[in-house]
Amino acid sequence: MVPGQQAFITEVARRPNGPVPSPEAARWVRWLEGLIFFFLILFAILLPHSIKGARHAWMAAGFLWLAKLAIERKRPFPQALSAPLLAYIVLSAISTALSHDPYLSWPRLKVVCLVLAGTVVAQNLQRLSQVRILVLLLLLSGLAAAAFTAWQYTYGVGVQVKYIAPTADLHRAGIHAGDIITHVNGRSVHTPEQLSKVVQSRSGTMLRIKYLQGEPFHKRETFLTGEQFVKSGLGTPYLQLARGKPGRAQGTLGHYIVFAEMLMQLGCLAWAMLLSTQPQKWGIRTILAIVFLALTAALLATQTRADLAGLTAGCVVALWLLGRKGTSIWAFAGLVLLVLLATLWIHHTRRLDWVSPADAGTHFRVLMWEDGVRLIRQHPWFGVGMDTIFNHWQEWNIRGFALYRVIYHFHSDYIQIAVERGLLTLAAWLWFVVAYVVFLVRLLRQTREHSRFATGVVAGVLAAFVGYLVPSTVQYCLGDDPLVMIMFFYFGLAVAVDRMLKTPGAVDVP
Repeated sequence: MVPGQQAFITEVARRPNGPVPSPEAARWVRWLEGLIFFFLILFAILLPHSIKGARHAWMAAGFLWLAKLAIERKRPFPQALSAPLLAYIVLSAISTALSHDPYLSWPRLKVVCLVLAGTVVAQNLQRLSQVRILVLLLLLSGLAAAAFTAWQYTYGVGVQVKYIAPTADLHRAGIHAGDIITHVNGRSVHTPEQLSKVVQSRSGTMLRIKYLQGEPFHKRETFLTGEQFVKSGLGTPYLQLARGKPGRAQGTLGHYIVFAEMLMQLGCLAWAMLLSTQPQKWGIRTILAIVFLALTAALLATQTRADLAGLTAGCVVALWLLGRKGTSIWAFAGLVLLVLLATLWIHHTRRLDWVSPADAGTHFRVLMWEDGVRLIRQHPWFGVGMDTIFNHWQEWNIRGFALYRVIYHFHSDYIQIAVERGLLTLAAWLWFVVAYVVFLVRLLRQTREHSRFATGVVAGVLAAFVGYLVPSTVQYCLGDDPLVMIMFFYFGLAVAVDRMLKTPGAVDVP
């Protein structure tokens, strides 16, 4: 038997919840643990970039974890906050079974079950050094997302049509002012000169044109000949072109609000890690400062008021928990400056104040909240079912949908849960929210005695959760897969740290 196997079996023998595996089983367990951690690394890297990729990564880690438990013949570690989360999932499932349209509600239950990502993370991290790896890769991946946003605003995403005559063939083909042409016959274009060169080189052929329309972007394509493109005014004032840039940053997640929620969560963690890092480690502090500033700049580019407010609230909490007297004043002044810059930026780009009664979005929210409260009174216990509003909004007289001709959601986690899944499910979620905050505050006190790094991580998780609570009152955050995944990724880190404090040798990072 090799020494590594002997050490593993000795460590397992100390655990009270199962027998010692055979040497062959121990070898499989070690291999599975490495593979699980690989998928958790992949999960952390993909979170700011790919919804499907991140989801597949944590699910792969989850299936491997179940296989590991079967080989070891062990139960999962006892986990904090299991009761409210289990109640939340079970009551959501009952509401779905009683839904007005179950075939619409069952697929939506997959988003609810994303909370299990936190369990997979919490159960499979054994050492604090693993947490450090995941946090580092997550923040660097967030920096890459911010850099991609900067590239979109400098190099552009295509060629934007600034003006086009309504009689032009290009207009009849579906391309209007404001649309961004990205590809012509498979070749990407970023400048008007590139577009003209590609079109003129293929003037005798049919062109397949891919373009972006709306905000957030919707991918479209159309076909017309090179001659038709030229006759539409190419190279003349009748077809005015420029580099195409996003109106509001959306990264690779497909929507500026979803991207803003992700950036807000990452920014809170980066800020807390910056505050908790020792002053003499100037290299690490510089990297964290760059990450935080890049994430904040990208968040400003989304022009999303609620998430900017969430980032500010989370950063204030982290500053209150971790700030030193000598730096707190300067850090707080920086946050005040951030709020002022955000206010000026939003007013300049969207002609909006932080709260604007004249804003159509504000009016839409008020209408949805009023109709939501009415539906809660009519269906108090298990709600109407998730996503059933899309089929029954006329029957239930949802005024916002009729007035603004948009079918969306109730713009509040709490109203959305109560309308769709009832007051019992809302009570389970509020139980989790309160218990989670209490758990993090208690854990933060414990980590101060063991590890400065762990203290920064827990403070970052708490700051990010406070940040989430701000936009959750005016947005349906729990309906967005990326936010749910990163929020419960953080939850898994915190629960794992809690267990490590009770495990000898697990806290291996000062």
